[in-house]
Amino acid sequence: MSHKTSSVFQKLKEWYATKQGKIITVVAGSVAVFYFALSVVDFINGFHELCENYKWNWCQEADVSNETQKEDTSEKDNQVVIPQPPETLVQQAHRLFDHHKSADLQLTILPNTLTVGESLYMQFQTHSDGYLLVLNINSQRALSQLIPRISQEKPSYLKLNQAQERIIPDPDDPYDLPRFVIEEPTGKETLIAILVKQKELPLGIINALPFAHNLPMEQAQKQLNDLHEALEQSVSEQWFSLVFEYETFSSKRSDADEK
Repeated sequence: MSHKTSSVFQKLKEWYATKQGKIITVVAGSVAVFYFALSVVDFINGFHELCENYKWNWCQEADVSNETQKEDTSEKDNQVVIPQPPETLVQQAHRLFDHHKSADLQLTILPNTLTVGESLYMQFQTHSDGYLLVLNINSQRALSQLIPRISQEKPSYLKLNQAQERIIPDPDDPYDLPRFVIEEPTGKETLIAILVKQKELPLGIINALPFAHNLPMEQAQKQLNDLHEALEQSVSEQWFSLVFEYETFSSKRSDADEK
C-alpha cells in the first residue's frame, strides 16, 4: 500500500513539472483566491446587514468614528497654509537681546526729540563693571556699530564702572569724537546695548562685531546671530543687554505735533 501511494505521489510530482500541470495549477490557484475573496466580501456584507437589523451600538460607533476621520482628513486637506512672514531685523534684535538681565543695564537717550543734524547722547547706568557694545538699526533696517567706534584706526573698547552714570559721548568734552549725528532717512530706530562682564573683552566677541556702517539686512541678521552665539560661547551668562527703540525726525516738532 505504501509503495502504491509513493508511486501516485511520484506521478503527480512528475505531472506538476510538465507545462500542462503548471498551467492547471496556476489556474486552479487563481480560482481558489477569487472564491476566497468573494467569501470575504459576502461575510462583510452579511456582517453589516446584521448590524443594521439588530441595531448594534458598537457598529454605529465604528461608522461614526470612520465618518469623523474622513471629515477630519477632508478639513486638513482643505486648510490653507498661510506662510509666516520672515523675521525682521528689529524682531530678531528683540528676540536675541531684549531683557537679557536688562535690569543690570539702564539706558536713556538725550535729547528726548532727535532731529536731523543733532547729536545722539546715550546715558548709561549699570550695576556691574563691564565692556559696552552698542549697535543701531536705522529706519531702513540697516545695522551700524556705534561702540566701539569704527572711525578709529585702533578701536578703544569702552568700559563702564559699577554704579557709574555715564553719558556717551561726553557733552562737556568737545574732543570726545565722533558724535552720533542724526541723518536722513528719519523714522523709528533701534539701539542694541550689551554689557560684557569681563576684565578683558574676549577675542571671539571682538571678531563677531560688525565694524560696519549701514550693513544691509541679510548681512546684519547674520551678524546679530554671530554676535549672540559668540556671547553665549565666550562668556555664557556674564553679559547683559537691552533693546531700546526711539524715533528721529526731519525737523523739530511743535507742541501740537507731540500731542
